[in-house]
Amino acid sequence: MNSLELDALQLSMSNHARALYSVYLVSKSKSMKGNVTLSYKDIMDFLNGKEEVVTLGRQVNSLLKELDSVGLIRINHEQSYKRSLNNQVIHLPLSISKDLFDISTDKHQSFIKMNINWRPDADLFEQLCQLVGVIDKGYSADELGEYIAYWLGYPEKQFTDYQWTQKFVLNIKQRRQRLPVNKEQTKVGHQWITPQAGIEIDDNVKQLIEKYSGKS
Repeated sequence: MNSLELDALQLSMSNHARALYSVYLVSKSKSMKGNVTLSYKDIMDFLNGKEEVVTLGRQVNSLLKELDSVGLIRINHEQSYKRSLNNQVIHLPLSISKDLFDISTDKHQSFIKMNINWRPDADLFEQLCQLVGVIDKGYSADELGEYIAYWLGYPEKQFTDYQWTQKFVLNIKQRRQRLPVNKEQTKVGHQWITPQAGIEIDDNVKQLIEKYSGKS
């Protein structure tokens, strides 16, 4: 397990979700592609020890959703945590994220406090967006301002520039998975996005927009 996965495992989640990822999913992951075929039965057998704590598929999905929220797993646009994922393939993006280690070491080792002038490293931000499945690889002034304002309230917290950027990307993903904040937003897969001038939307995204908005 690499340091990116360990950083993500320290974020807010249940211990059952941590165990599911760090012991079960990682061991099942295909070494080159980071894919895992889910088996609800095997997962329940793994998690249930002296007492049964997970007995339903929706409980398994709830744990998987926790892992998704911190970027440890990713499902495709046709899958949903509201439906069964049994015998389906999911992806572990951080398990194969070796390219991120090419970024200068100070982004991984120098701990800093949040400050009002903080901005995410552009290359790191884009790579993390790609890894965790953020569709619009950009951010608004509102998204940045809300994030900075929140963490300025915790001056005792210090993280590396990588960790600050990772938290920012996951914050954006979680924000865009909630209900739309305005009527112009369109749902693409599991995220609400606002098409803007200057943001190029490729054919695949256009097809997804048409599919999820009910257009022919």
